[in-house]
Amino acid sequence: MILVDDTYDNYATYEELQILTKAIERLEIEALETLPDTMKDIYHIILNTYEEIKMELGKIGCSFGAEYAKAEMERKREHVASAVDCYMKEHVKSQEEATEIIWKEISEAWKDITKMHQKPTPLPAALIERLLNYARFYHVLYEHGDAYTHPQLMKAQVASLFVNPVPL
Repeated sequence: MILVDDTYDNYATYEELQILTKAIERLEIEALETLPDTMKDIYHIILNTYEEIKMELGKIGCSFGAEYAKAEMERKREHVASAVDCYMKEHVKSQEEATEIIWKEISEAWKDITKMHQKPTPLPAALIERLLNYARFYHVLYEHGDAYTHPQLMKAQVASLFVNPVPL
């Protein structure tokens, strides 16, 4: 993450960063061809990290939250059914009902995650912590709507972190 942050802060032009950002949003090897040579290594690292995490999670029967974010981007381009859309169609529920039910399922999943986090595992603790942080991030990102697509929905959370932090 530090490498990506430094790239954005210090080592690329605005135009190069636009290309890199589009490539990261796609998370596909084909996007490598669109990047300047100076950014190909970092993009390879990003792709490899993503794939490693996806493989580790696959071994324990979990999925990676970024798939949902990527699906949201694809849905914006061309409609792909969301979990809410599928639930509404499958169970003949309104959007509000489907959303409420899905959030209840998410709440139950968090209970399962908490239980699993308390048990010994062959996975490295650093990986588990990163994965939990990704899950926490996505939970906050979608808690009050789709803040991935509409970042203004995160304004209050960002303000509480940086403008009005809790004194320690």
